[in-house]
Amino acid sequence: MSLVRSGALRRYSSCAHEGEQQAMLAETAKRVCETIRTTPRWESRLLSLFPSAQIFHPDCIRLVLSSSNPLLSLRYFLWLSSSSSSSSSPLDPTPLIDSLARAKAWKPALHAIRSTKCLPETQVLHSLLLLLLDDAAGIDHAFDVLSLLDAQSLPLPTWNAALSGSLRAGKTDLFWLFYQSMMQSGASGGDASTASLLIQALCKEKKLFEACGLLREACRNGIMPDVASITQLISGFSRAGNYGKVSELLHLMIAGGRPPDIVTYQTIIHGLCANGMGDEAFRIFNDLKLRGYAPDTVTYTSMIDGLCKMRRMEEAKTLWCEMASKGMKPNHYTYGALLNGYCKSGDFHHARKVYDEMLSHGYKESIITCNMMIAGLCLHGRMAEAVDMFEGMTKKRIVPDVITYNTLIQGFCKNGSSITHAKDLYKQLLAKGLQPSVSTYTPIIRALCEEGSMADAVTMMTDMVEIRGLEPLIRTYDYIIVGFCKLGEAREALSWLHRMMKGKLKPRNDTLILLVECLSSVGQVDDALSVSNLLLELGYSLGGSACHQLVSALCCKTDKHTTKEWLEEIKRQSQSQRERERERWKKKTIYQRSSGDVFAGIAKSF
Repeated sequence: MSLVRSGALRRYSSCAHEGEQQAMLAETAKRVCETIRTTPRWESRLLSLFPSAQIFHPDCIRLVLSSSNPLLSLRYFLWLSSSSSSSSSPLDPTPLIDSLARAKAWKPALHAIRSTKCLPETQVLHSLLLLLLDDAAGIDHAFDVLSLLDAQSLPLPTWNAALSGSLRAGKTDLFWLFYQSMMQSGASGGDASTASLLIQALCKEKKLFEACGLLREACRNGIMPDVASITQLISGFSRAGNYGKVSELLHLMIAGGRPPDIVTYQTIIHGLCANGMGDEAFRIFNDLKLRGYAPDTVTYTSMIDGLCKMRRMEEAKTLWCEMASKGMKPNHYTYGALLNGYCKSGDFHHARKVYDEMLSHGYKESIITCNMMIAGLCLHGRMAEAVDMFEGMTKKRIVPDVITYNTLIQGFCKNGSSITHAKDLYKQLLAKGLQPSVSTYTPIIRALCEEGSMADAVTMMTDMVEIRGLEPLIRTYDYIIVGFCKLGEAREALSWLHRMMKGKLKPRNDTLILLVECLSSVGQVDDALSVSNLLLELGYSLGGSACHQLVSALCCKTDKHTTKEWLEEIKRQSQSQRERERERWKKKTIYQRSSGDVFAGIAKSF
């Protein structure tokens, strides 16, 4: 036989042997998987069932770790790690980590890394880190994996992925931990993506001026964050009503080569509408169209909602028709905005037409739309219709919520109906297992105070504060003070004023005037003087009737000299109050003029 033929036979024999061995190992791995899946305490039996040469072979281990249930794979791996028979050959944890990562079993994966001396390769850990950063449930474990890596070797995209993942998960505390580690690793200050993420994080924490400073610093260094992050900053200033900053940021975007997009202007329009500046929003909206921008459904919806809140229903309907002419279909929010506008304006004919159209286009009745209709009916005193709709909700399997009950309670209290209806609804709310809110209690307490049922009003107030743990509105204290004053119970009224002062709450001008009159009428002159002094210190005016009653009481209790001194003090403080009012009007006029300049600046940014 020739040497060439002999060598070929040996290679064939070797390949055949390797093939047989691989098949044998695959069969062993299959049987091991079956054993660990079906046998309760397999650890004590595995070595007696399979030859150690096969069970500890790297290929067999890899097949078992890749094929088994991830948690069983972890158990098998830990058994291998503790077995003396496997100590001669190092275990490769990569198949286990891959298996656990695919199942998103993050805790077991970290447990496997910590519980063995076999640390995965850097590339495996890096891949695991990226998977953790991409999963909100795994982001908390990402920092642990980061600690196992050489931070100085991590590329900038990985650091940006860590910052981005933290923000997506809503964990700004973790965001700053990653950023601190990034800086300590000696990484560069970052790129445009890093700057964008830093701005977003500061905006989430409502640190708008810090974000603005960071943006300016980045621009000076030639780094321009993306439009989305600057838009988020603009949104924050817009909600806060700081349109000077909005204008400044728009011009900064243009100068930096990041011109605002439709979303940016949509954000401004929404903020203006939310702050009751619908006219300015409408002006910008119309300028957008004149300058060639194409507002989308969301922008139209924001503007329609703003016009509806201003009761400018004709213009809102015009925009609605304009949307339709451009082939844009109104969404659930658009229908809701127009429906709410018609309900609030009392045009229930058109409200019903919008409601029916909404249903015909596949949008179902919901608790939100029902609450809108009920709120509109209550607002215009149509309580019988509101109750009919409330009762019809149950038939339609729409469960009323706290807002539904609060709306009806407020309606009954406001429209001069018997307080009994409101109290019955309050009892129903509790019986349904719903938690009352401040808006539940406030109208009932007010109605009770107005009808002189002060004991019941105080009971409701006590229930709200001491049992429900709710913080009353400031005006609720005013209602109680006024209620006691109308009954001539000056001592009780004064006691509630002391509670307000202790809580650093500011009573209304009318409340203090009525209290001064009440105290004067029952001869509590010293207390009346104290309240009048408080009234003037708060910048209020005393009023003719209260002043007359207090002077009459002073004349009966003190000498004329004391009364004259007090009147001179009243005159001096009233003069100061008028000067403060003039200064306030002056500042308001300046603000209005500067606002006009700001919106002119915003218009120039198109």
